[in-house]
Amino acid sequence: MNMGLPPARGNPMVPRSRHGRAGRHNGTHRKGRPVIRQGYPIAWGAIVVNGTLVTIAALSVLYLIVQPGTSDIGAQAITPPDRICPVRSCAGYPQPAKLKGITLAALTNYLVFTKAARAQIRAARVWGANAIRLQIVQDKLVGKAGRKDSPRYMADIRRLVDYALRQHMTVILNAQTEISMGFPRNENLPTGATYAFWRYMARYYGHNPHVVFDLFNEPRFCDWQQWHAAFQPLVTYLRSIGSENQLWVEGLWWGSTLAGVPLLRGQGIVYSFHHPGSPWPWQTPVGPSTWYKAFGYLSREHIPVTDGEFVNFMGGYYWPRSTQMVSEYLRYLSAHHIGVVAWSLQAGIMTASTRLTSAVSEPQGDGRLIWRYFHGEPIPAGPVRTEHVPFRFKRS
Repeated sequence: MNMGLPPARGNPMVPRSRHGRAGRHNGTHRKGRPVIRQGYPIAWGAIVVNGTLVTIAALSVLYLIVQPGTSDIGAQAITPPDRICPVRSCAGYPQPAKLKGITLAALTNYLVFTKAARAQIRAARVWGANAIRLQIVQDKLVGKAGRKDSPRYMADIRRLVDYALRQHMTVILNAQTEISMGFPRNENLPTGATYAFWRYMARYYGHNPHVVFDLFNEPRFCDWQQWHAAFQPLVTYLRSIGSENQLWVEGLWWGSTLAGVPLLRGQGIVYSFHHPGSPWPWQTPVGPSTWYKAFGYLSREHIPVTDGEFVNFMGGYYWPRSTQMVSEYLRYLSAHHIGVVAWSLQAGIMTASTRLTSAVSEPQGDGRLIWRYFHGEPIPAGPVRTEHVPFRFKRS
């Protein structure tokens, strides 16, 4: 299906700089700073690149730990400053450094309980949040080929978006393509349906600075070249149809890292990461040096970056010394001017019960610490350490 994409120029798999020139992989930025690069695991399976199914050959190595400077993937000069919006004045746009949000998964359920979702939005205000992130099932809205029209689902989306905006919240809309009830497809990168999804959203919110487009939830089974070839055309397309929204683009491997990300051309782009340091074996031990390599170096270069989904609870993504490590992590985000979106208001994760404002304590979950951080209250202090996290998730 023709989605209005610009014609390809040259090799679409070669990352290009924001000025349209292919990056030179010489191991340094043009300012003389070393380029931070990272190798990534490749697994059996299939990927979708620009709507095309590509089969991945099997490799015997489960994962690679590549030291900085040994890979050509993602090498590119960083050219600050990057703006948080694509228009002359950024008044009204969310500041990534000041973002304190909570993700709601209500729209990913087979049935949408808008009354319960509105209660979560009200509770988020009590938590001290200034943003709500709504995960939306892409295939439910537009179908796997992008030709479906779901007015009832869109009506539910609009009700929740409008309600959150009336609560003076920034609303982050996220295209979700992982398996959900009634929708078994598991697209790993944007497809033609993703273009239809955002064209649909731009029709209603394309000129609203308080609505963020989080383009694709947790890219997976790809490398930086494939990532760049998938997201640069999508960013270009959205700008070509008039979208003035801030655009969030998530990193590799379920969004867990931005190490070596090839920057996209355009303004109003924020680079987002999820669940840093766990459970990926090349990101241990967890601590400030790992966080710097995964995303902190971008903040140092004044590239807009945010933690688009953070969670730490027993039974899921979990740092065993949870009080100490989560506290240190939140201090790191604050010191590096990086915002955070927490996940989620569910009992045992951030809440102690079904009462939405009952913050759970560690080690069960990180709710108490998130509550204190969002309200600007002191969080426990302790020595800076690193945490060796066991590899417990088989996402390969």
